[in-house]
Amino acid sequence: MSSLADLIVATSNEAEAIVASEYPLGTFEGVNVDGLDPLQIAALHSSLVDKEFGELLGEYEPVAQGSSSGPWLIRFPGELIAALANIAPQNQASIAAQWASADQLQEAEWSAQDAERFLARLVRLAQVASFEEKDIFLCAYD
Repeated sequence: MSSLADLIVATSNEAEAIVASEYPLGTFEGVNVDGLDPLQIAALHSSLVDKEFGELLGEYEPVAQGSSSGPWLIRFPGELIAALANIAPQNQASIAAQWASADQLQEAEWSAQDAERFLARLVRLAQVASFEEKDIFLCAYD
């Protein structure tokens, strides 16, 4: 788990301000999620909505970037935010275990506990984003 990343809750209009910021977590609501990348999020999305991983990859292209060397901002699809916001606490462990079995997480050597830790953050932010009618962005750094 080596990629540097933050999850940010914001509106689409704030995308450029996020990538222009030297420290987005100082301005926007969010959480550090070093080790999480777009392919892993797409794998979770695929398992939650029962769609093929390859079918979803186009939804994980950057919507903004600070420069050619990053950071890159990837907006979570609304369908994923809704699915995450509706995960009941008692279902998180089984969903995390299923997510941890995805090839993208196996390649990164994630355990079910790693997946559960990240899933808990994702669920909380999805609930906030849904309530506030905002988006969730993955801000990935080089």
